[in-house]
Amino acid sequence: MPTENQPEIADFTNRFKQLEPNRRMVASWLLSSEMRLKFVFAIAPRLSLAFICTFVRQPNMVVGAVTGEDAALGYITRERPGLLICSDLLEQGDGYSLVRRARAVVADLRVVMVMHSPTPDVRQARDLKIEGIFCNSDIGKPKFSGIQAVIAAGMGKSYLSPDAERHLLEQGGTDEDPNLRLTRREEEILNLIIQGCSDRQIAGQLQLSYETARTYGKTVRRKLGAKSRLELVGRAMDVVLGRRS
Repeated sequence: MPTENQPEIADFTNRFKQLEPNRRMVASWLLSSEMRLKFVFAIAPRLSLAFICTFVRQPNMVVGAVTGEDAALGYITRERPGLLICSDLLEQGDGYSLVRRARAVVADLRVVMVMHSPTPDVRQARDLKIEGIFCNSDIGKPKFSGIQAVIAAGMGKSYLSPDAERHLLEQGGTDEDPNLRLTRREEEILNLIIQGCSDRQIAGQLQLSYETARTYGKTVRRKLGAKSRLELVGRAMDVVLGRRS
């Protein structure tokens, strides 16, 4: 157990086998979003940027992958992407300034921000109406906060991770969209959907009736603005994951 001054150690050992189903689920949700499937990444440190780029199977979707604000803005101006994934801390500039400048150029740009600062300014991120917000400390935890943040952005909804919400409360803020938040049970359902579980498998794992699990799934899709599961996963393997022959 960690001591008071010792941070909890992250163990990613069992997460690697979940990368492929997670990749498929994110691809499916983004495909159903009707968002422009062009992405710019503006992330520091460089190792994080290198890893996140490997999560995208079609390289032509990534139209910019940099560690600085000005370089990212250049790609956004030229390519007009649908999604910006950025960190709050950058090697040059910062994520908050980048979001302001980028949306002045591409008004409908959707944004996911991962916060690396020990004391992230979540209130400023919320004021900027960033769709998906999560912290570096959320990564690797069972709630799959990074994936939920990307899904929310693809659906044009908002997501605030547990650690980001904790920082916001410490800063005297609140979540201004409580009706869009998932309940704890709905988050469990979403996490199992992300892992590729069917409604019957979800019912078995959570000891629910099939109809109850199915109803929960519909509620989650409604809150996130998604369509049916079939539409989420149907064409994603071919179109998004680059498996078209």
